[in-house]
Amino acid sequence: MNSKYTMEDIEKFIIDFKNSLEPEPNEWSLIINRKAYQEYLYEKFKREFFEKHFIEAKNGNIDDQKKFIEQMTPVLDDYYSVKEDEETKKHK
Repeated sequence: MNSKYTMEDIEKFIIDFKNSLEPEPNEWSLIINRKAYQEYLYEKFKREFFEKHFIEAKNGNIDDQKKFIEQMTPVLDDYYSVKEDEETKKHK
């Protein structure tokens, strides 16, 4: 299966995803807005998960990289389609 993405695209996605995260909330957030804090922790976990598996694939063989790209394709499709929708809404 040929993918429309490369390891470089995934690396760019990880950087974009990392930059889109809100700054770490302070301890008051835990008390005042537990749901927002939980969402922050979940997004942080996803970023770390993507980074870990990206490094493993990058250091792996070509088959590892192809498999990783295949697994990440729906994630990138979803992430960038949401970003495009947000940009479209801003310009209307």
